[in-house]
Amino acid sequence: MRRRRDKLNHPDSFQRDLAFALIPPLLLRVSEDGVESAPARLGLLVLAFVVSQIWRAVFAGGRLWLRPEAAQFSFALLFAVMLPAPVGWGGALLVTSFGWVFAREIFGGKALLSPALVALAFAIFSFPQAGYEARAILSAPADPWLALACLPGAAWLLWRRRLAWQIVAGALIGAAAASLLAGGVTAPAWWAHFVVGGFAPGILFLAAAPESAPDSQTARWLHGAGVGALIVVIRLLDPAQPDGVMLAALLGALFAPLLERAATWRTQRD
Repeated sequence: MRRRRDKLNHPDSFQRDLAFALIPPLLLRVSEDGVESAPARLGLLVLAFVVSQIWRAVFAGGRLWLRPEAAQFSFALLFAVMLPAPVGWGGALLVTSFGWVFAREIFGGKALLSPALVALAFAIFSFPQAGYEARAILSAPADPWLALACLPGAAWLLWRRRLAWQIVAGALIGAAAASLLAGGVTAPAWWAHFVVGGFAPGILFLAAAPESAPDSQTARWLHGAGVGALIVVIRLLDPAQPDGVMLAALLGALFAPLLERAATWRTQRD
């Protein structure tokens, strides 16, 4: 029993579960792209995987062959799923290299943040007009099919105890509250934010992932509420109306240790 528990808690085990969970939203993205753009998205997926394999070889002292890790598959799948549309290969080569190296390899192969999150956040800051993030999100058509495609994977991760459901619930509450408080007459309905842009995959597969989530229950609720509210605030207050998911997820991941420390300090004080 102990050996089985250790195997379940191994980081590689989570990455395999995450890769499996990302297959339905990837298939949905490919079907929405159509015949012309679908090969480009799949090509970007392969590119992200190859980039991670090359950098692993470089940091392993130039070994030509290394057995692929589950983290590489989840990295490539997350990168492909979170893209609103296919992007240029040159920029993708740079940002995937940055994400994999600075989120994983420089820490000895142990990711402190999601490499896909770091890659996409770097891309949005460095190349804001290159298509890594949807713009004018408030006038974009709703995509409930993407949210629905994420549910089987979320259910799988929840069953495998890989999903911090408190973060998901907190994000929904935070987004709804921010929309009701900050939204004007012309703002979309509070529930519309859940089915627009990358809200669903961003919350389920980035914000609620163990790499980003705090450990304590209280910190998880605060983490989710903060990320959800920040997504909506960015969408409503930024004139460009960006998706806001990557920035909110990144800030949430960076502040997760602080929330954990605050929750722990309060418990110890009580």
